[in-house]
Amino acid sequence: MNAIQKMDAPQDQVQTIDPLVSMIERVAMDPQLPIERLNAVMDMRERQMNKEAEQVFNQAFAGAMAEMPDVPKGGKNKHSGQTYSTLDDLIRTTRPVLARHGLSLNWQTTVTGNEYSVTSIVRHAMGHNIQTTLAGARDNGKQMNALQGGGSTLTYLKRYTGFSILGLSSGDEVEDDGNSGGQTAETIDADQFIELRDLIEQAKIKEDVVCTAERINALHELPLSKFAHVKNQLVVTIKNKANAA
Repeated sequence: MNAIQKMDAPQDQVQTIDPLVSMIERVAMDPQLPIERLNAVMDMRERQMNKEAEQVFNQAFAGAMAEMPDVPKGGKNKHSGQTYSTLDDLIRTTRPVLARHGLSLNWQTTVTGNEYSVTSIVRHAMGHNIQTTLAGARDNGKQMNALQGGGSTLTYLKRYTGFSILGLSSGDEVEDDGNSGGQTAETIDADQFIELRDLIEQAKIKEDVVCTAERINALHELPLSKFAHVKNQLVVTIKNKANAA
């Protein structure tokens, strides 16, 4: 005896239809509908999709950061001997973790004369992204031609914005001669870095002069506690050169 059994579809196979999508389908089938009304409904759907993409991004980003390991310190300050994380360290460490959550980190660059701008972008597969931008003048370091100076600036800007957008520490904070009581010294921020770079250019000196005097490997490593002093010294240098001219 053959028995025919009727089986219900598993609950997890039942697809829920988005009510807004159903409404759009019904509206689109109405030949009497003004095109303005259809555009309004489509705009509503686009806003909903963007909101959903943002929510998925936030969840993915939080998950990725929870899994993110410490970034290795493959760089070494030639003056202090302290180690720090390079751009390569950042990319190699974060890329696999971000990819597991449908995320990616990349950069867009713009060059206008001697001004370099880098935008760091974290994207999700569903389309939502977050960005941060930093700009600075071309590095005029010792024994650097224009191409090398531009490469140095772009590397710094990518590194700085990459660590910033992910909320990670590069580990390149420097000591302040014991003035912090053994704690890691806070370094200058992006705006202060750009301000000092502009003053260095006006003073017509090399960035290496400041770095050597302050025993740092690069200008962005300058302790915040020394910012006012260095700025004042540069302003004095500019005034002295102007008076001597």
